[in-house]
Amino acid sequence: MSKSKEFLEKQLFEDGLKYFGHKNKSLSIEIANIWHDDEKYYQRWEEVERFGDHKGKILDLACGVGTFMFHGLRKNYDIYGIEPEKWKLDYINMKIDELNYPQEWKKRFIKGIGEYLPFKDNAFDYIITYQTLEHVQNVEKCIDEMVRVLKNGGKLKIHAPDYNSFYEPHYLLPFLPKMNKKLASIYLKILRRPTIGLNTLNWTTSKSILKILSKYENIEIINLSELYRNRKIDFVKSKYHLPKLISNILVNLIYYKKVYLAQEEKHINIVVKKGNN
Repeated sequence: MSKSKEFLEKQLFEDGLKYFGHKNKSLSIEIANIWHDDEKYYQRWEEVERFGDHKGKILDLACGVGTFMFHGLRKNYDIYGIEPEKWKLDYINMKIDELNYPQEWKKRFIKGIGEYLPFKDNAFDYIITYQTLEHVQNVEKCIDEMVRVLKNGGKLKIHAPDYNSFYEPHYLLPFLPKMNKKLASIYLKILRRPTIGLNTLNWTTSKSILKILSKYENIEIINLSELYRNRKIDFVKSKYHLPKLISNILVNLIYYKKVYLAQEEKHINIVVKKGNN
């Protein structure tokens, strides 16, 4: 095993244990196997490439251990990343050295936070934030900054957990929707789980993100989660000639079973298009 992968597994296990009480090392090994292999990490890029968004200047906020970025850099895409955690940047630098990636790639991984992006206005054609906004200090400030550095005519893709559901994906536990933090702390103590992880989480929801975005006049907002759900309902309704209410129930049972059984979280999946004016 390479030193960088060994380092990644160790850090993932220590963070998982400290913040969320994950004692099973196989979980950190599984995640490390996925994150370390940037050559095969193409799932998130499929949508970006399908709509031609890979052709411009791209920002990944926050870039984590760089898997998404490395895959893009290997394909010569013009991508930059912001990441606040030192150990993740240390891992990235270690990996670049080990795999003999170009040294200039290190300059594309920038230490910083989403609330204060070190870029000029209208700097990027495409910005993606994946499983990040639930961890930041100020969600609205991060969105303001991303909109600021997004070019006119550019796109912003927001993906995060929607806490209007019955599952918490970091603790891997059933949770009440937007559970009161004091109640959540008692719940976790009963389960002998650390409560420190609660301090790293915001109860992000599609509704709260859409409310922040509503203050901007020069953007188009596409709620992909709602769009995909409505398409499934229309498909079931049309195929089986059912009332919409029945179709909605069937979609919940067929497509969203794990969400309603508190085994999986709902997702915020929003695209923002910035106008040219």
